[in-house]
Amino acid sequence: MRRAIRLIDARRPDRPFIAATVVRDFPADSLDAVEAAWADARDLASAAAGPAGLEHGHWDWRNKARGARSGAIHLIAVEAEGDVQGLMAIDRQPRPARRAAADALYVDYLEAAPWNLKGSAAPRFVGVGTALLVDAVRLSLEGGLGGRVGLHSLPQSAAFYARCRMAAVGPDPGYYGLTYFEYTGVEAADWLAAIEETP
Repeated sequence: MRRAIRLIDARRPDRPFIAATVVRDFPADSLDAVEAAWADARDLASAAAGPAGLEHGHWDWRNKARGARSGAIHLIAVEAEGDVQGLMAIDRQPRPARRAAADALYVDYLEAAPWNLKGSAAPRFVGVGTALLVDAVRLSLEGGLGGRVGLHSLPQSAAFYARCRMAAVGPDPGYYGLTYFEYTGVEAADWLAAIEETP
């Protein structure tokens, strides 16, 4: 499935909207090309981030190919101007929600292309991560999970999820001490309304 969206072109001072597409069932066979395009740019972004670098600088989307081919994970991409601008991997098997007696959709990985990162020297597009998270909520609703979405965040990404109104449940000692974030159905609906997105 493909859905038309808009991103903000940060390369221009007037920051106009540009056409983009959310692509569900992004092919695992395309992950080699994504890494070929992103690897050097990720290294540059990591170097520009200072001594700590990028916490996800070691990520390699080719490691998700087997899971995608087996059907264990669902790949979703944002494409614009002929390039993949962001990727998300979602577990196809829901997980128990932490804040409700129900299941939630679980986001395993979410990454904007390195040239779109907020801290990069000249970000190209704004809104990639938001577009992916919106689609996670949509998938949760479509899958009968009521909009509930959960994920573990690296420290450098925690402020983004907080801005998206996800609730920080707290550090998870069973998952590298990373902070777990989660939407209830009501929170997800409120966030979509706040950014003028329809479910």
